[in-house]
Amino acid sequence: MGDDAYISELRQLFPVTRKWNYLYNGGIHPCPLPASEAMREFITSWEEGGRDAWPAARDKFNSLKEEFASLCGGKPSNVVITDSTSSAVNLAAGILNPAPGRNVVLSDLTFMNNSCAWLASYPEVEVRFAESRDGIVISDDIGKLVDGNTLAVNLCAVTAGNGFRFDLGELFSSIPERKPPLLIDASQALGVINLKLEGPPIDFLACTASKWLMGPAGVAFLYVSDRFLESVPPSAGWYAASNSRDWDVRNCVLHKDATRFQGGMPNLIGAVGALASLKLIEQIGIEFIETRVAELVSHALSGLKKLGLEIQTPEHPGQRAGLVFFKHPKAENLYNELLKAGIYCGCFRGGIRIDPNFYNTFEEIDQLVDVIEDFLTRQD
Repeated sequence: MGDDAYISELRQLFPVTRKWNYLYNGGIHPCPLPASEAMREFITSWEEGGRDAWPAARDKFNSLKEEFASLCGGKPSNVVITDSTSSAVNLAAGILNPAPGRNVVLSDLTFMNNSCAWLASYPEVEVRFAESRDGIVISDDIGKLVDGNTLAVNLCAVTAGNGFRFDLGELFSSIPERKPPLLIDASQALGVINLKLEGPPIDFLACTASKWLMGPAGVAFLYVSDRFLESVPPSAGWYAASNSRDWDVRNCVLHKDATRFQGGMPNLIGAVGALASLKLIEQIGIEFIETRVAELVSHALSGLKKLGLEIQTPEHPGQRAGLVFFKHPKAENLYNELLKAGIYCGCFRGGIRIDPNFYNTFEEIDQLVDVIEDFLTRQD
């Protein structure tokens, strides 16, 4: 089957394509049909059976851990399912049990969920920011901020602003000996690039289901490495107790795996939808997705560059993933023009961001460039 026919077939799974040239997949990804169908099936089961819907959904909740672990090359026993990347990062911070005098190292390109986790909840911890240079964070600049009191290095694998992508192997090599734990936010990476845990040792990997993993909001993941699996949960609910079925309110025997970090009843509707989306990624293949998105991004950058725009996404393919960001003094006006043309993208920080995924087409990228060119012409 040719690529055009295959992409056309894949587009049938995304009803959003009937209304929009949708290029904001790293913001909130449109729901694929397999996910919506799985969630509707669960809701029907819940409507008709009440608690009887729980056992099958709980099995899918456990299968979701297996699918996520398979995607990132880890073990399901190390996966915690949370409700957001923010919750996952905060859970990791709590497991690390910060003390006064410690510090954490971030970059100025991080997303707020990472910085707020430390700045608001742990004011006694010093937050150090490596400054980017022309939209790129130099690994050695991270390493220079690390010392014997560094609690963690907390970075976005791919930054949400301009789309800069860290070389995690290079980053790890730049950190001095007595290396602190790596806490990586992979929300703009997993599902669009083939990120695996068997590279540099990542102690905590946080990721939402609602972006490149194509699942619903309200579901996210935290991968906890083996060396932290025996940590005391910063908060605990009945799901964390291995003896919950004993109804022993005087004793809490924690699970030996990452289940000890779960709270209470999980978001089953979201888990069912997220599982279907991850299975879709598995079926399509992350290698195909990564190659396809890279081609679309290169095509977009080529077209936008010809328009003389202030592109802030790194030009080198190894330093970017699925995001393209450029600035313009009339970004909001341009954003409204794009919406009128049926093109959905992001607008913030005085610029426009697009995130094409595998189901998008080169023709949709060309339409974007044409609308922008027309807008620029009318500004002269």
